[in-house]
Amino acid sequence: MEEFKQLVKSFLGITLVVAVSFLIGARYGRKTARIPVRLEVIKDTTLVVTHDTIVRERPVYVASYVYDTIITHFTTVEHDTVLANVPMERKVYEEDSLYRAVVTGFRPNLESLTIYPTITTITIKERERIPAPRLSVGATVGPSVLATPKGQVHAGLGATVGLQYRF
Repeated sequence: MEEFKQLVKSFLGITLVVAVSFLIGARYGRKTARIPVRLEVIKDTTLVVTHDTIVRERPVYVASYVYDTIITHFTTVEHDTVLANVPMERKVYEEDSLYRAVVTGFRPNLESLTIYPTITTITIKERERIPAPRLSVGATVGPSVLATPKGQVHAGLGATVGLQYRF
């Protein structure tokens, strides 16, 4: 019976030491084991190029002017040759910054205009991550308790040191 009492006392002593060690570690250990904040910003850029089709059946007429006159030979129905002055015109069609068309010649006329503008969309995503430290050193200190089958209790302090390197 005496051995049982000794064993219960040893068990209670061990439980008390473990509980106190746990509480001390929970209270003070978390504050000292924080990882220093090192942020790495990762940028991801996506470039999307699309082509759109715009058809203008009736382009907007802006200006017209004669820039040259050519003297040329015309053949009539009676097979006679006549000298004639032919005006060379330049017509400009434009609408805002959507399009600009210049047509030159004798009686120039723009029937339709098809535009293929390039639309470029750039998406930039930024995210942050905390990289793992390349080199870390850790140390632990704590009590240790050993109970033998004979009922003897041995107590002591222990310490370990670890070294880790990440390639």
